[in-house]
Amino acid sequence: MPPALPALLLLLAPHAADLSSATTDGWKQYIASVEPKIAARNQNAAKFLWIDEKPKRAEEVLAGNIVVEQMKAPEIKDGMIQHWTGAVFIPNVKLDKVIAVDQDYPRHKVLYSPEVVDSRILSRNGDNFHIFLRLRKHKVITAILDTEHDVEYHRLAPNREYSRSVSTSIREVRDAGESDEKVLPVGEGFGFMWALNSYWRLEERNGGVIAECDAISLSRDVPFGTGAMLGPIIRSLGEDSLKSTLESKRRAVASSK
Repeated sequence: MPPALPALLLLLAPHAADLSSATTDGWKQYIASVEPKIAARNQNAAKFLWIDEKPKRAEEVLAGNIVVEQMKAPEIKDGMIQHWTGAVFIPNVKLDKVIAVDQDYPRHKVLYSPEVVDSRILSRNGDNFHIFLRLRKHKVITAILDTEHDVEYHRLAPNREYSRSVSTSIREVRDAGESDEKVLPVGEGFGFMWALNSYWRLEERNGGVIAECDAISLSRDVPFGTGAMLGPIIRSLGEDSLKSTLESKRRAVASSK
């Protein structure tokens, strides 16, 4: 158990974090409001990429930097929605190569280590996947989550593709890897992540592929009286996770044969 974890558990213990129907409703309402906007962007070839909204943003990404910004999300009862948008440029690669790496889910535990601990395809129908990922989220403490996702891919043009990934189950794992490992029911535990949707846009241009992602997550709110310690930890999980995912995608594609 990491040294900082016992102190954090003492802070969290008196504060129930079970997922409520009111929190779920708030999440569903936000997703219902944002998905039509994302779908409209996907179908607009002239405004497909978020980076093209600002020339400086595009310049920074094409220069090799990872750019991530937080989108405004509503406050909801007993929960926290975080919506982050980010982009990375993967040079000297074709779109088909990026898609092949993305869909090679059994190897994600290698390509995206250490954040992805285990990965496999549970079912597949063409470009529609149902996958399992065991995720490791680390920020002062380490949380292990068993997650399942429905993922669909859509080719728009020879140089353009989008995908939509929706979590169908996220379960906290206690004492992961130990003989007494326990996977909690959905919605129980400390609530570091209850839901995660990822919306990817890929475009081949400038001698490589630009990969963009809208990552939207649901977690517990900050328990009363613990904001100074827990607030920055919980709020930074979304940003850190997206930055890590974008960098890992670039590295995974570059290292894949």
